[in-house]
Amino acid sequence: MMYYDVIDTVLGKVYLLADSKGLRQLTVGSAGFCPDSSWEHDAKAMKPYTNQLTEYLSGKRQKFTIPLAPQGTPFQQKVWNTLTEIPFGETFNYQQIADKLGTSNAAPAIGITRNVNPIPIIIPCHRVLNNNNSLCNYRYGQEVVSQLLALESGQLSLIPTIIK
Repeated sequence: MMYYDVIDTVLGKVYLLADSKGLRQLTVGSAGFCPDSSWEHDAKAMKPYTNQLTEYLSGKRQKFTIPLAPQGTPFQQKVWNTLTEIPFGETFNYQQIADKLGTSNAAPAIGITRNVNPIPIIIPCHRVLNNNNSLCNYRYGQEVVSQLLALESGQLSLIPTIIK
């Protein structure tokens, strides 16, 4: 069974989707989130996920401990796992991630994988920069990246209110 919930944030509505294996998807804004009729809107089942995201957006959490279950290729899984190791408040560029994976020529593929991350924010693709250390294009816009990086540097709070 798939469960979902939504929280309201400074970034807009954030939709979360999970099953018994963990969080499957996080979508900022309604574009890209279309609940299937078999999914259940269940705030109680989603509470561990919404609580940790709320804590992060309030500046009270730096590391997520919820189970993640993104779907992707083995390479994508490796990249996303590596992204979760980027410390709060720090950024890496594509080449640094490629080097960390031991695949120094994979920077372009890492960029593509970053862009299809199904669980942004929690798998922190906003902490990934171009090889020239500038902000990358982000599916939710550079303003969202800037806000998340400002949150992590202590300059901003994105405190959400849970919608019932």
